[in-house]
Order: sequence, then structure tokens, then C-alpha cells
Amino acid sequence: MADYLTIDVGGTSIKYALMNENAEISEKGEFDTPMEEGLDGFLKTLKTIYDYNGKSASAMAMSAPGRIDAANGYFYTSGALGYISGVNLKEKLQEIIPLPFVVENDAKAAALAELWKGSMQGVSNGIVMTLGTGIGGAVIIDGKLYRGSTFAAGEFSGIPTNMTSFPYDFNGMWAVPNSVRKLSSNYAEAIHMDPAKCNGRVLFEAANKGDATALQVIDDYCKLLAGGIMSLQFALDVQKVAIGGGISKQPLLLTSLKKQIHSYYDAAQKAGMPASIPEVTSCTFGNDANMIGALYHYLYEMKK
Repeated sequence: MADYLTIDVGGTSIKYALMNENAEISEKGEFDTPMEEGLDGFLKTLKTIYDYNGKSASAMAMSAPGRIDAANGYFYTSGALGYISGVNLKEKLQEIIPLPFVVENDAKAAALAELWKGSMQGVSNGIVMTLGTGIGGAVIIDGKLYRGSTFAAGEFSGIPTNMTSFPYDFNGMWAVPNSVRKLSSNYAEAIHMDPAKCNGRVLFEAANKGDATALQVIDDYCKLLAGGIMSLQFALDVQKVAIGGGISKQPLLLTSLKKQIHSYYDAAQKAGMPASIPEVTSCTFGNDANMIGALYHYLYEMKK
């Protein structure tokens, strides 16, 4: 059974894994993401991963941040890794690594993993949403990942929370009130704690012990999140929404979110709006999701 070298590029680290065609991992590791070294340093790191771990691989499949043309490996944008913007990475790598190469946006790769072997199996229309420093996401239509006309579908972070605010207000975009950092800072403010000492772990430890303030902060966060999800639901009418990111593994979050979505739905029904309500669940995969999705992209979307 062939091995594939899968890569997940992040702002802090570049993870790699050797996987077989069933996404079973035989080896994995990570390197620091080059920043000051720029594109040359980035390519050198990928070459090092290949030299020591990938020479027996049949192909290299990567996930990375940015607006990416997954059909040819061109980066229109690249998030924090500005040195890849405007670069055809596939062409660059073909000069130094003798493997077939594909790349997909990281959030879209996570959605492909869920579609292949996770919570979105068998779903025709759905949304995958990852909660972190922003709101990553992807849209599935007719059982396939929808990339959009300019490969930007699923960029939920930039959705405005106030439709009457004009022109565009950066502080009013959806990523601001529903970032994990904002969630923990809201709790810190409520209990007069130094925000630097508060994080999601501190919040959910308190909430799981029944702390009323922590529970209220989570409910308030989920009210905003539910409003955004139901706005997408009016437009897309999906069957299921899968929530990813570290906090998605907290049962309290999913319980509160489902409650708030049902409240929103009930109010819309009373107002005579033709609302539907999606099933809400957590994503199956954690840190390996992007690499699994990148492998799916190679095996089932790009491999001829």
C-alpha cells in the first residue's frame, strides 16, 4: 500500500505525516514555520521534510492558509505567510521535490476530511465551521466541496454582524465577537481577571463545575454564533453544521449552541419566516484533519 507525504502549513508550525490511502498514519512530526527566512526558507523546510521522511512517498498533499486555486497550486493570498502570496507553489516545488503535488486551503481540507471519513459522511449539503482566532469554514453542496468563483467560499470570518454598518467595519466582522480569544476575554472581564491569564481551558473548567458566570458567557457567545449560523441557513438550507476547533470538543458548547439555534428557529417560525433547522454536531478530526483532507483532495479530486 502506497504512502503519501501529507503536510499541514500553519502560522506556527509545519506538520507532516506519512499516510496510506486509508489515512492511517505511520509517521508524523513537525517543524517551526519559517517567517523571517521568507519563501526560500519555506521551500528549504519542505525539502528537508521530503529528504528525511518522504522519499518513499507516492505524492505530496498539502493544506495551507489562504485563497488558493487548488487546481494548479497558485496562492492568491496566504494568510500570515505573505511570502507565498502570488506564488505558484506547485511550480516552485517541482524544481526541488520529484513528487506529484497538490495543495488545498486548510479549512476546506478539514471539511474534506469530515466529508470523507468524519461527521459529514453521506451529507449532501452542509457547513463545516472551525472556531479559533477567526472562523474558518467550508460549504458542501451536492456532496462536494464548494470553492466559489474566486476560491473564497467559506471565509466566514469577514461576514458583517451589522448589515446597517457602512462602509465595512473591521471590528464588526463575525470573527471578532465569535473568536475563542473574545470568548475567554469576556469571562475574564466578567470576573475581573487578568485577560492574559484566561483562556478556553480556564473558562470551561469553571463552566463544567457549574460556575454561573462562565455558563452565561458561553450562552452569550453561542447566541451570536447561532445568529450567524442561522443567517447562513436562510441562504443555504443545509442538512448539517459541523463545528471544529479545540472548543468544539466541549459538550457544554454544543449543548448551548443547539439551544440557541432552536430559540432562533422558533422565533423565526413565529414571525412567519420559512426557516429550517440544521443538525449541529462536532467535527470528528482534530489536529490531523487538514492532512487527511489534503490526502482526500489528491486521491479523489486531483489524481487522474
